Amino acid sequence: MTEQNTKKIIIVDDHPLIRGAVAAVVREDPELELIGEYSDGEEALKMVLADNPDLIILDLELPSLDGLSMIRRIRLVNHKIRILILSAKSEQIMASHTHLAGANGYVGKGREIGELVTAIKTVLFGYDCFPAAPVNQPGKVARLEALSPREVEVLQYLARGVNNRDIAVRLFLSEKTVSTYKTRIQEKLGLESLAGMIEYAVLHKLID
Repeated sequence: MTEQNTKKIIIVDDHPLIRGAVAAVVREDPELELIGEYSDGEEALKMVLADNPDLIILDLELPSLDGLSMIRRIRLVNHKIRILILSAKSEQIMASHTHLAGANGYVGKGREIGELVTAIKTVLFGYDCFPAAPVNQPGKVARLEALSPREVEVLQYLARGVNNRDIAVRLFLSEKTVSTYKTRIQEKLGLESLAGMIEYAVLHKLID
């Protein structure tokens, strides 16, 4: 994502304070462009299908049309739009339901704002991001144990979207050293990109 190719975002939530907080997060990121905020499901659905955003941040409890129904109706005509659920409903109960309906991620409203940011990036990179996703890859778990404490710390910062320069400042390292750590982490975990590192950190709850 670059400034010349920003990702278009629509927020759908009937709580003004939450909608405003999420909008503020989106506006802070130069790679994201907020193109709409809606509180009503039916109105939002019409605009989503008309504006074709890259990502919808969607609540489940909405007037006129609930979030699950909205997901299904979007998926009838569009499979490219990414859908991230932001809900106060139980993650353990609802995450799987939204996944089956066609959503790409789920974040509980009780989570820290940093976790929402990570989920937005993860979903936009093309990965699914669900809190109840099973971790059944023993090879990757074993490789995680091969990381040093400092490498785990660098991985956590990278997964939160902190750039090499800021990581260097926070950990009193040079940018070259941070870059070396990043390369070592990718080699040890068998990952090829930052998107893969974000997904890995989310799945293994390194950034909870």
